[in-house]
Amino acid sequence: MVDDEPLIRIALGQILIAGGLEVVGEAADATDAIELVLDLRPDVVLVEIRLPGSSGVHAIERLGLLAPVSRILVLTRSEENRVVEAILAGASGYILKTAPPKAIIAAVTATAAGESVVSPQIAGKLLQRIREREIPITANAQDAANAIRAALTERELAIFTKLASGKNNQAIARELSLSTNTIANHIASILAKLNLENRVQAAVQAVRSGIS
Repeated sequence: MVDDEPLIRIALGQILIAGGLEVVGEAADATDAIELVLDLRPDVVLVEIRLPGSSGVHAIERLGLLAPVSRILVLTRSEENRVVEAILAGASGYILKTAPPKAIIAAVTATAAGESVVSPQIAGKLLQRIREREIPITANAQDAANAIRAALTERELAIFTKLASGKNNQAIARELSLSTNTIANHIASILAKLNLENRVQAAVQAVRSGIS
């Protein structure tokens, strides 16, 4: 857990332990957090965006390079632009500090399992930010798009494209007249075929390759 407020760390620790999870370390700033993660190699790192000195976003970028196996879940008080920056930096998702204990435990568990804890609103903002950067469709991007089309079935490609709009499984299921379980199975297949960890990575790949 990385948070500069001791009371927050105590409360979160109690919540996580009560939920059957193990808290292996705590840090109050980005520098200590990076050193601690490199030493302990935890499954999940809970990181507050606003930290003294170096920001939480900077810590996420560094951890993504130095400890890519440890997945990062952002702690925040509100859905703000910094959340989008954190996800672009490599975070798997975010959880509000005001969330109920069960939701916090579920978010940490899902992150450990490789899932992305991102609301449709944040997903939409994330993908819009990527589009606003006007990333050109280069030869490499075109090659990536061709490889993706070759790897996926027609149904998987349709679902892959819809991921780029930030839609959740229920919305995709309604649009394609399929069950949510079928959509979930297709997404698992897409991630495996493209060697991606979560749906956020898939959405970003769809945008950057020009498929979406």
